[in-house]
Amino acid sequence: MNTLRKTSKKKFQKNLWIILFNFMFMYVANAQIQNPYNLAPQVPQPASFQTITVGNPNIYNPNAVNPQTLMNLEQQRIQQQNQRIIQATLQQQQNRRQQLQQIYAELENENRHINYSLPSHLNKKGASAYLKAFDSLQKFSDDYPLKKAVFIVENAFYENKHSYEEFDKVIKNIGKFLLRKMDEFGYDKNSNLAKNLILFRFFSDTLQFNKKGLMHLPINYDFNDAFGDQNWTKMFVTKLLSTNTGQCSSMPRLYLILAEEIGAEAYLAFSPNHSYIRFPDDNLHWYNVELTNHMFTTNSMILSSGYVKSEALVNKIYMNNLSKKQLLAQTFVELASGYIHKYGYDTFVEKIVSKALEIDNKNINANMALSNYYTVRFEYVMKQLGINPRNHNELQNIRYFPQAITLLKQTNQQYKKIDDLGFEFMSQEAYDNWLNSLKKMHEMEKSKQIENRIKLNVNKLKD
Repeated sequence: MNTLRKTSKKKFQKNLWIILFNFMFMYVANAQIQNPYNLAPQVPQPASFQTITVGNPNIYNPNAVNPQTLMNLEQQRIQQQNQRIIQATLQQQQNRRQQLQQIYAELENENRHINYSLPSHLNKKGASAYLKAFDSLQKFSDDYPLKKAVFIVENAFYENKHSYEEFDKVIKNIGKFLLRKMDEFGYDKNSNLAKNLILFRFFSDTLQFNKKGLMHLPINYDFNDAFGDQNWTKMFVTKLLSTNTGQCSSMPRLYLILAEEIGAEAYLAFSPNHSYIRFPDDNLHWYNVELTNHMFTTNSMILSSGYVKSEALVNKIYMNNLSKKQLLAQTFVELASGYIHKYGYDTFVEKIVSKALEIDNKNINANMALSNYYTVRFEYVMKQLGINPRNHNELQNIRYFPQAITLLKQTNQQYKKIDDLGFEFMSQEAYDNWLNSLKKMHEMEKSKQIENRIKLNVNKLKD
């Protein structure tokens, strides 16, 4: 182990193996005592008595010893001998335990400098912006403005260098533009279906700004680093607004922000590795909006990925409307994600994610972030102990370190929770294949049919 003095390590390991070698054979099972040195004692057997006759055997002899009495005495002797063996063995066990405890205590004393927590990144440049963002989000009530929450998260990554007033102005201008287009198209502003149709068209159609010929072009999917592995700002709404390209995180967030701006009802929903929009029409018929390819999708399209388990549907981690409160929990997750991509994992990440889980205990992204944190923390401790956690034989050595065992149990419990919620890993390749499958001709035709039906119903409201 890198952190132990070599001489002390050899001394303690030698003592440990001597004691463990003796102790491993000492246990009481089924009321039978094992020899601590693996030498099985012979079980005493009842004695065989030879009958001795003095004179006539048919004549009673008061001085003769009764054979049954001798047998009883011998059995008592055997029982007393067994009791002595048991007591001696138990005493040996107790002595070995005390010796082991002493060695464990010495080992722990030698390893007091092992850090069982990840080093903090809060002293790094710009990290204080995340502390400020975390405090701000905690003050939000259930009626918080989503555009403010999204801006706080993104601006923390930029170390609070951007202006909320400018961001708010852009959102308000888009909102005014959408309402003007509703008037121009004759859409009923009291219809939720009409409001969501204009939102969908903002993402999917070319809309003219004014009579001068300025156009708003469709927002396209950014295929380059779509998950922000190289550049986390690819996930941001502010990046989408500046480039008119986004992905399955930023597009739905902008949709919801604009929905709030014009008073439309819409919700965020998750599927494996993905998020999309759901909204009801005026008769409470629900629609799914896939913004990455400008489609209306059906539930069967989402289920066609094959990665939505029944447990996930029961626990409502997928294909379920997120309430405003649950959306706030997801906002905390995104704050943690930005911090992780910029600085890495530490106890502050656990604090942020724990807040998200406090709000929504079943948020699958929060649970996955916590499992990742536990995994990184455990591997950090294993590295200090000189143990390869992916080597089964080496991993057995954590039995000498109770704190490491506790961390491992905590990690495994979190992975079990994720499994119980119904999560199933979906690779990047599988996700891309599923996303591309939505563009097949029959799926596109279904989407067009749904869109035409929506337009027809909206047009009916004009009459």
